[in-house]
Amino acid sequence: MESDMVKVRIPASSANLGPGFDCIGVALNLYTEISMGFIEEGLLIEVSGEDYKEIETTEDNLVYKAAKRVFEKTETQYEGLKIEIRNGIPIGSGLGSSAAAIIGGMLAANELAGGILTHEEILDLAASMEGHADNVAPALNGGLNVTVFDGNTTYYVKKELEEELKFIAFTPKKLLKTEIARSMLPQKIDFKDAVFNAGRSSLLTAALFSGRYDLLKIASQDMLHQKYRSKLIPEMHACFEKALEAGAYSVFLSGAGPTIMAICSEDKVDTVVEGVGSVYTSMEIDYRVYKLHCENNGAQVSKVSLSV
Repeated sequence: MESDMVKVRIPASSANLGPGFDCIGVALNLYTEISMGFIEEGLLIEVSGEDYKEIETTEDNLVYKAAKRVFEKTETQYEGLKIEIRNGIPIGSGLGSSAAAIIGGMLAANELAGGILTHEEILDLAASMEGHADNVAPALNGGLNVTVFDGNTTYYVKKELEEELKFIAFTPKKLLKTEIARSMLPQKIDFKDAVFNAGRSSLLTAALFSGRYDLLKIASQDMLHQKYRSKLIPEMHACFEKALEAGAYSVFLSGAGPTIMAICSEDKVDTVVEGVGSVYTSMEIDYRVYKLHCENNGAQVSKVSLSV
């Protein structure tokens, strides 16, 4: 039979940007594509692309779980569902693969349900599934997003960033599950560390919104999570040092890691890649480099016709 399917292209994202823990994220031009349509019966999930063996093809699949939430909320009835995932975002890398799966699943399901949920309702539902909005907001909206999720509603401001501002992702070939990275964080922090991050996070937002990239070196400093997660990422401090020596504006863990992200101007890309790459080489760590920029358009929905 022929089935009209919805196709969604969702960008990767980098969260925290140093001090903006669980509240700042940026969309990047690395993509996962998800197609979804109704079939006569059952659940059929086909996966290809990056780390496809790590992606479930059962009801435990994250795209399916996200879609199911939308179908339940919209009271949409169906007999069967087909999902095709072309994954372009490394799993467990700190580049927002789970956020892309959630946003893609929800947008596709909402389209199949007749577009009942609004943009804001999709975002709130996605944030409730993730527990915070730092990745799902840029994955949906595109651009740089500063967010607050109060458990029900997501409040955000989006800023588009110019393509000339480069985000260089250094991704080691090892998976780091977010729950493991979060388990490294303490239950309590010193008051001085909270003050430190409040200042840096505020300066980071102001610097990116105003184009004062010369302030990013200071603004990207963090005392809430990176020093604890460095125990799982032994190359982190050396990579930070090399990136700044090579002329990067700033460098930080992308999300929970293990990806290390450097922000730099276009003319510094090669020297940053060479400098940080020398750390991985000297420590005999296999890695990949993604030369990226901000994706300002966010997730995009279209329709295709595929045979089932």
